[in-house]
Amino acid sequence: MSKNNDKVFTVGGFSFKNEEEAELAKKEMKGVEYIRGKTDMDYPEMVLQVYNKMVDGRLFETVVGFSYLKELQEYLRTIPYIRREDIRPIPVAYRDYEAERRKKAGGIVGSLPEKVIQGSLVLNIVLAVCVVVMFLISMTGSSPNILNYETQIINRYEAWEQELTEREAAVREKEKMYGIGD
Repeated sequence: MSKNNDKVFTVGGFSFKNEEEAELAKKEMKGVEYIRGKTDMDYPEMVLQVYNKMVDGRLFETVVGFSYLKELQEYLRTIPYIRREDIRPIPVAYRDYEAERRKKAGGIVGSLPEKVIQGSLVLNIVLAVCVVVMFLISMTGSSPNILNYETQIINRYEAWEQELTEREAAVREKEKMYGIGD
């Protein structure tokens, strides 16, 4: 047990913070034992081929597998007729189990960096302000739009009706003046 009462999992002399990583290390340990049983160390050329295939295939992900690869690498470096450039370096890809656990527990937001979340929040606020400004422009503008088209059309017809009524009254007045009509 560690100081903060977190459970520690031990595999092959290495301690792991979580069970998933420890299980993967156990699988790799079984694979290492299998390969040790099948590999004849008396044939360094064959050991080199097996080593390079494991490195190229990225067969291991935990320190258990990496330590075995390092052991083979050191052995191959002691063989005088094997060139050092033929011995490939061990690619180490760090797997963040804690981030994966947070991602599963908290969804995608739990795994995003703080700057991305802040940037997204700022962008959302800017877009919301743009939408409000667009509505204000639409409401106060003089051209008809989806928000005020009915009012605009009614006002326009009322103005035409009033203008026609005024013209009709003016025509009737002129008719009376010249004695045309009834």
